[in-house]
Amino acid sequence: MSKKPYGAIALAVILALFSISSSVDKTGKISVNGLSFAYVDEGSGPPIVLVHGSVSDYREWSKQMAPFAKHYRVIAYSRRYHWPNLAPGKDADASVERQADDLAAIIRAMGIAPAHIVGHSIGGAVALNLALRHPELVRTLALAEPAVSGVLGEAPENEAVSKESQAVRAEMKEAFASGDAERIVRTYAANVALGEFEKAPPEVRQMLIANVPAFQLDFTSRRPPFTCDDARRVAVPVLILSGDRSPMGLQHIAEAAARCIKGARFVTIRRPRIGCSTINRKRSMTRFSHSSRGTEGDRTEHRLAFVVEAEQNPWTRPAGAPLATCLVRRMVL
Repeated sequence: MSKKPYGAIALAVILALFSISSSVDKTGKISVNGLSFAYVDEGSGPPIVLVHGSVSDYREWSKQMAPFAKHYRVIAYSRRYHWPNLAPGKDADASVERQADDLAAIIRAMGIAPAHIVGHSIGGAVALNLALRHPELVRTLALAEPAVSGVLGEAPENEAVSKESQAVRAEMKEAFASGDAERIVRTYAANVALGEFEKAPPEVRQMLIANVPAFQLDFTSRRPPFTCDDARRVAVPVLILSGDRSPMGLQHIAEAAARCIKGARFVTIRRPRIGCSTINRKRSMTRFSHSSRGTEGDRTEHRLAFVVEAEQNPWTRPAGAPLATCLVRRMVL
């Protein structure tokens, strides 16, 4: 069974489609691990770091910045080789472990440890690896369909997911071989959000195409499987989200990851056929708690509460489109 999710993660395209905003309050660059990383930094208070998915960059989180910044210092950065960072060269390394070390170095350089980490798709895989490799830097994790198919194992019931993954990977391999950035994005979108690329405005298409070199590297870089045994070693509070219109493989991976992580909370965001306006009028809040022993032996409880608020979005209205309109808008701790 392939240990990589098909085509990276379905939500990346859709999130990018509606989250781009031209307004940012504070942008900057930080140099760590021999590379420069662009970021946006807003608000004040406990730190939250947002880790984007594939075919996108820090702009994926544009519409989430202001709600988070009302209560927290929120930082969204572009992962290595994603716009506007330096493009990948011949010997570029985008392994998940290297990217987790990037995130660790950014957190240390900014002096914001421990931080709440929100990760989407491969950004979720980076966040989980951060929690294993640098647990002292992580306060909580919130993951939208993390790209960790290794948690599925080799069980017979996962055979359909494996076959689907292999088919999409073969199609993407052909697209990458063409060297045509637009074809690559169209092929990816056709597998995860049919028809959405064609509806996207020019600035959105530009963002997707600009991140194709990094997307290809994400897709092809070495990625040792993150297994259920690995997940059991995660020792911070974890919330995992999935959408009921995402491909079933992604939903299965998210559910399996939540089962493997002790005390993790799994939430499926459901969207009616007419769109998310119903949820937009009535917020859904999910809370979970995690207990642990403090350094002095005192019992401490960490609570993570997410307000999951839908946002009216034309890009996912067609029946069968992956869910990405119902977003985490505000974190309450």
